Amino acid sequence: MKYPSVDSRDARLFQLCREVARICISEEFQRLNREMVKLYRKSGVSDPYLVAFQDSLFSLFLELDSDSESFAEPYS
Repeated sequence: MKYPSVDSRDARLFQLCREVARICISEEFQRLNREMVKLYRKSGVSDPYLVAFQDSLFSLFLELDSDSESFAEPYS
């Protein structure tokens, strides 16, 4: 059986997916997401569950980014 070749872009995408998965299963993400859903529902935000998920993920991803230099390169 032949395995597909993995270039550096594929490896980078895999690394990014792994970090996103780690964030999404963390208790910190779950807590933040619940809090943001409550706030967004009270505020009348359209699709509060989606917006809360995006904002929670973005917030923790930025925190991860500021804590490490592994994401210092721009994505291409």
